[in-house]
Amino acid sequence: MDNEQGVPKHFIKLRELKPKAEKVARIFLADYATHHDGVRIKACASRIQINKHPGHSPTMTTWYCKHRQCPVCQWRKSLKTCSKMHQLFDCYPELKERKWLYLTLTVRNCMPEDLRRTIQKMNKGFQRLSRQAFWKKNVIGGVRFLEVTVGKSEIESAHPHFHCLLSVRPSMFQGKNYMSLEQWLEAWEKALQETYTPEVNIRRFQGSPEDIRRQVIDRTGYSMKPLKMVPDAHWLMNTTYELRGLRLFEPFGDLREKLSGLDHLKKSEVVRDAEHITKEEVEMHYKWHPGCRTYLSEDERNIADT
Repeated sequence: MDNEQGVPKHFIKLRELKPKAEKVARIFLADYATHHDGVRIKACASRIQINKHPGHSPTMTTWYCKHRQCPVCQWRKSLKTCSKMHQLFDCYPELKERKWLYLTLTVRNCMPEDLRRTIQKMNKGFQRLSRQAFWKKNVIGGVRFLEVTVGKSEIESAHPHFHCLLSVRPSMFQGKNYMSLEQWLEAWEKALQETYTPEVNIRRFQGSPEDIRRQVIDRTGYSMKPLKMVPDAHWLMNTTYELRGLRLFEPFGDLREKLSGLDHLKKSEVVRDAEHITKEEVEMHYKWHPGCRTYLSEDERNIADT
């Protein structure tokens, strides 16, 4: 579509991710055992309806397959999680006055077939880490994200790691309670109980309360981002199998209770808002065209098919 005016920004993002989703779908379609997964992913966000409302921003409606390996749905889930974090800060504005850390905990790369066992070891290591004295004394709550990427030096391997948003007490940056990068590394190595030295990265969020809020939400989106490139079939199929049933987003401490207790809009309020917005709306329909690798309107499809 040539004219970008009046188009939701999510529509533009879908055009970027849909070709990747098609590649993933072809991998699943090639195997009889996962053919149904491929059909789902291929149909994801294939038809889009854009509603333009006078005095309101345009809205977009489509069907999502909700498959874990679908790039479109992975991106959508990151948006929904960021939205939930926005809601968390709206309901508990005192959170942006807190001190926050962004902790990344890694382990040695593993083969995709060993991913589940490796993650189980990571989970046990994280439990041991959270039972250490410095953690109990300083960490108030947080969120743990599990991300699995393709190994950089060994592209046939999987690189599982944790990204953690930690809400900590101010005393953690002072005196004997201060934790250096070396101390974090030592604590993770002890908790992991492996014979090698893992990697750890720690970042402190700084700035105004609004800066803190923005950084926490930005890191939430980063921690749940889709893979940049579609991996090969062996990697994708095996990691999909190994990740089945595992949670990628895990709150803990006081954030677990806060996130689970968020007030959501009542259905009646949503209906009233929808009824108000849909007055005088203009609908525009688009369908994904595999040959043109973009979304086309009905008139554009007729031209493309001639």
